[in-house]
Amino acid sequence: MGNFSLDQFLVFLAVADCGGFAAAGRKLGRAQSAVTHAIRNMEEACGLLLFDRAGYRAVLTDAGKALLPRARQVLAEVDGFRRDSAGYAMGLEASLTLAVDPFAPMAPLVQALSTLHVQFPTVRVRLSTTPHAQVLEQVLAGNAQMGLLAEASPIGTQFASFRWAEQSLMAVAAPDHPLATYARPLGPELLRQHMQVIWSSGGTSFSPQDLGVHAKDCWHVTSLDTKRELLRAGVGWGSMPAHTVAEDLAMGRLVELPVLSWEGRDRMPSFFITVVCLRDSVAGPARRKLWQLLQDSV
Repeated sequence: MGNFSLDQFLVFLAVADCGGFAAAGRKLGRAQSAVTHAIRNMEEACGLLLFDRAGYRAVLTDAGKALLPRARQVLAEVDGFRRDSAGYAMGLEASLTLAVDPFAPMAPLVQALSTLHVQFPTVRVRLSTTPHAQVLEQVLAGNAQMGLLAEASPIGTQFASFRWAEQSLMAVAAPDHPLATYARPLGPELLRQHMQVIWSSGGTSFSPQDLGVHAKDCWHVTSLDTKRELLRAGVGWGSMPAHTVAEDLAMGRLVELPVLSWEGRDRMPSFFITVVCLRDSVAGPARRKLWQLLQDSV
């Protein structure tokens, strides 16, 4: 068994695809004799006849048919190696870590990441669901190259940022919850009488989820999924980002509560998801592309 050259694989595919040595020569810009010589050397290297030359046209033998997909795979891997090495030479990142606040909507983020993967398939992405108070810490420490967090307070000048997606809060409860039976707007005095499920990020900073406690009795959780399950079970009522309960509302597992006021306002609050990165950090092609994709989706 001899050694093979990449050129032999290229010629092998050209002959198979073009249906003959002369046609392959025209495609490759080579003399037919050069194509024949390359195939003969490849056959000698593998100890097999790859083409039956008895007829008018060269026809793949059974061995040639079996090895053809392997040859295509070899050239595809080589093309991928060339593409990836060129990308790394231009500074393409091997991986990209995103610190994502639980309030960030996943659907548009996944769409942007899907587009990113098509252009940069070798870049490994790590999505880290990070408590609101820790997103900026992760980016500042270099543990994440980009962060998405609910805007709650001014972001320091060391960060580059833009507002990405506006999210609304809504008060919800299970369909059989007592508050769900009221047709009129629910005033603060009525809300205080029923247990409220409160989400907390575990940090000490402001949380856009619950600016205050509206009920005398409360349960506290640190997971939005846990809070949603408790609300669906009818344990209490609470506020949730609209995108996290859209399916539950459509399926009738939760209902929206018509609250009269919220923290002194006549409507439920909304907030922006902000995309951040370190202002002075060096961004590779993948991070620049994802930043642009998210900006374009605003």
